[in-house]
Amino acid sequence: MKNLYQTVMNDAAGAQYLPQMILRDALIPELLGDDKGAIGYWAGKSLARKFPIGNPKDAAIFFEQVGFGTLSLEKQTSHMTRWQLSGDPVRLRLQVVGDTDFTLEAGFLAEMMAQQLGIITEAELVETGRKLKNQAVTFDVYTDPDDVIPEYDAPQPLSLVKPAGESDDSGD
Repeated sequence: MKNLYQTVMNDAAGAQYLPQMILRDALIPELLGDDKGAIGYWAGKSLARKFPIGNPKDAAIFFEQVGFGTLSLEKQTSHMTRWQLSGDPVRLRLQVVGDTDFTLEAGFLAEMMAQQLGIITEAELVETGRKLKNQAVTFDVYTDPDDVIPEYDAPQPLSLVKPAGESDDSGD
């Protein structure tokens, strides 16, 4: 691992991400060892249950607000949705850590989509194109429209605090 502190603090956008990166990329892997990926995925799903997101636009706002990065919906079919996560926190994490783990975000996306669709979902990190490899990560969330969650009751979506100047399209 490159020196996390030096890399982050010598980047113009880095200082605000230092606390998160110390926890996510230095402390938590030390505590969890080989189980960090599985526990990170589970933790992401758990967070999505605590903070249910109602739509892709709100997902992008939430990801930005919690410091995960800039989330964009890239492609959607009946069986797969491709998301890309970019921005300063992702770029910095990719610079610092050799084996960067984005399982927390993958778990969150999987559970978020399960809640929105009422069907079983799974997410995985997939290869990001060469141009964006050092600044973005890509997730595929797989769905099977026939794999309905039994007795599913959709959660009430989180009422997000929107950035200044952005209207609330929900009608609330």
